[in-house]
Amino acid sequence: MWVAGLDLSRVVLALILLANTFAFAGVDPSVRTATAILSIVLILGLRKLPDLLPAHLYAGIALLSLFAIQLIPLPQGIRRLLQPGFAEFMHTGWAPLSLAPWATVQTAASCLVAAALAFAAAKMASSRSGLPMLLMILALTGAAVAALGLAGETGEPGKILFLRDNTPQGLPYGPFINHNHFGVAIELTLPAALALLLVSLRHIRISSGAVRSAIAIAMGSAAVAAVSLGALLRSRSRGGMLFLALAFILTLPLWRRRLPIGRKFLIIVLVLFLAAASMALLVAQTQLQSVKENFTELFVLDGARNNSRWQLWDATLASWKRAPLLGSGAGSYRHVIGLDKPATGANMLHQAHNDWLEWASTTGIVGLAIVSFAAVGMFLEFRPKRLSRFRFEFRYPMAAAALALTAVCLHESIGFGLQTPLNRYLCACWVGMVWGMAPKLRLKRKREESPASTVTQEER
Repeated sequence: MWVAGLDLSRVVLALILLANTFAFAGVDPSVRTATAILSIVLILGLRKLPDLLPAHLYAGIALLSLFAIQLIPLPQGIRRLLQPGFAEFMHTGWAPLSLAPWATVQTAASCLVAAALAFAAAKMASSRSGLPMLLMILALTGAAVAALGLAGETGEPGKILFLRDNTPQGLPYGPFINHNHFGVAIELTLPAALALLLVSLRHIRISSGAVRSAIAIAMGSAAVAAVSLGALLRSRSRGGMLFLALAFILTLPLWRRRLPIGRKFLIIVLVLFLAAASMALLVAQTQLQSVKENFTELFVLDGARNNSRWQLWDATLASWKRAPLLGSGAGSYRHVIGLDKPATGANMLHQAHNDWLEWASTTGIVGLAIVSFAAVGMFLEFRPKRLSRFRFEFRYPMAAAALALTAVCLHESIGFGLQTPLNRYLCACWVGMVWGMAPKLRLKRKREESPASTVTQEER
């Protein structure tokens, strides 16, 4: 059974996640500053930087270069060439490409803080005792988020954690200003509890090591998973429920070493398909209008009258066309979107409600290519054939990482939950977990390819 130890980096990482949870998800400048200071402590505690995935190493270098290019002063002629749609609003003489340089600096700093947390998570995941501790930290954070959400239901509507006024007509839940941001947090924490539960059940089944501790972890992780799922349902985050379920279906092959393709399995699949088809037919006959309305509401912005995601996305595409190659500057979206989507009454929308489209409009084709390259490099690590080589103690955490990252990638296509600091830090921890575990798989493959290699029981 896993034995989880403690060291300074683990304590600091847990402190960052839990403190941001109770401090309104870390949105205040003072909390962000404190988190940045603690991230420096994490970096100083590393004896060496972990081995990154090659795609992420190159993507990181390219991203820092892009930030530098957007902040370096350039003559007006070059800026007109790279940003033709903003030519009439440009400063004369030399100026940065970014139309909001300070916002670009803040975005770069946020990326560096997230990278520091990912490095710390990679260090933990690379050791046998650190991996379960990292999962426990993520699950504990999820439990805290869920508990705050459920407890907040007894408070005054529109108040965040009983204390802070939310945006007009918004739907806060837990420490978040938006119930969909709460859904993203559950997407990024529930998989950790699920991985702990499955690993513990396997240890109980094979009666290996400390069975009592395995039973305790199984009971605790099952409770966390149940509370988190209940809070997600109570939060009314349709996107959270939809994308978590869809991500689980997409990553289902990763949770088993081999899929049981046999007669019984085919019969079960057929029965489930017929049941689902019957249910769909029943819904179509009785609740079709309600289903249409619920689906349409996914694209309606809470608290923003006379606006929809479709309208905002059209405006974001128009903003992207103004500077297609390098964008208007990372973090500058809220400062430039008013040119293509003026305020509707008292409502001024500061996010595109699609993080990938917003990123494309502010960093251009270059920024989109960098993120796409990093995403492909990440998801190549989740191929079922590769994960089947892992022992269950490592395969389940990797499958959980795939579930969390897939769910949040899908959810960000209609939201901006990763712009909330806590969610960004949780996502960074999952990325770091993959960084820490990927070298184990590469080393195992090299050993298997060697004619004289022997594979130990721990590696299987």
